[in-house]
Amino acid sequence: MNNINKEIKKILTQKYNIETVKIEKNKESTDGNVFIIYGKHKKYVAKIYDDIIHTKRMVNLHLLLDEKKINAPKIIKNIDGNYYYKIIDKNIYLVIYSFIEGKKLEYFYKDKGKLNENLVKRIARNLRKLHNIVIENEIKLPNKEKSKSYKNILNLPQIPFMIEENTNRYSILHFDLTKSNIIIDKNKINFIDFDDSKYGESVCDIAIIISFLFLSKTNGIDLNNIKLFLKEYYKNNKLQSMESPLIKEYGLKWINYLLNEKKFNTSLTESFEEKRILIRKYL
Repeated sequence: MNNINKEIKKILTQKYNIETVKIEKNKESTDGNVFIIYGKHKKYVAKIYDDIIHTKRMVNLHLLLDEKKINAPKIIKNIDGNYYYKIIDKNIYLVIYSFIEGKKLEYFYKDKGKLNENLVKRIARNLRKLHNIVIENEIKLPNKEKSKSYKNILNLPQIPFMIEENTNRYSILHFDLTKSNIIIDKNKINFIDFDDSKYGESVCDIAIIISFLFLSKTNGIDLNNIKLFLKEYYKNNKLQSMESPLIKEYGLKWINYLLNEKKFNTSLTESFEEKRILIRKYL
């Protein structure tokens, strides 16, 4: 067990009253800051952050998700009543999340890369529920200027690209709803890993989830489930007709942003380039 594992185990015992059986580094974590905690009675997720602003952002966001009954990991308070613990000698912050049981969405794809239609509808409803958190609060406020204050409470970063013909329907964006970040637990659809979350036009998240779930280098594009997803998400023909033309443009801007800003291996780069081709051709 390396030094950080020992440090985490010590903190869990002293500050969280969690008796740890085993700690495993999550190999799927891009930044290498995620650990699976096997407690005596249940599992947890530990994340280490080196930025206090991001740490507080994640705490506030997850408290809001819990308040609004979004199925997502909950942050565990320590014995001091705080939602994170500062490891002073390393100047890093430890946040303990509940562990979401279930299977990743990638295990639910059938032959030819298709998802069950009922599952597609449930995912669409859950994404709409996430986006509606901010919409509900904007409606209650008397003017547009004040509606922006809700965003500032969470301090989420703005999306790094915009388009001119915007809809002004802004919300929390997960911004990384991959097949691995959607967990199916019996009848529950859970969204995990909000570390890339942003604030911006809701349609951007729609473009991203369509790209991840219904476009692939192997199976091409699943147009039927895209149409089903959009119909279930919107439940409003006027809004859908207004935003649908923007999905293509946001999808392309998002992929260009990823390929310009991130370093992917050859396989992932080719996968995103194929998604870009499919978006241009079909959306």
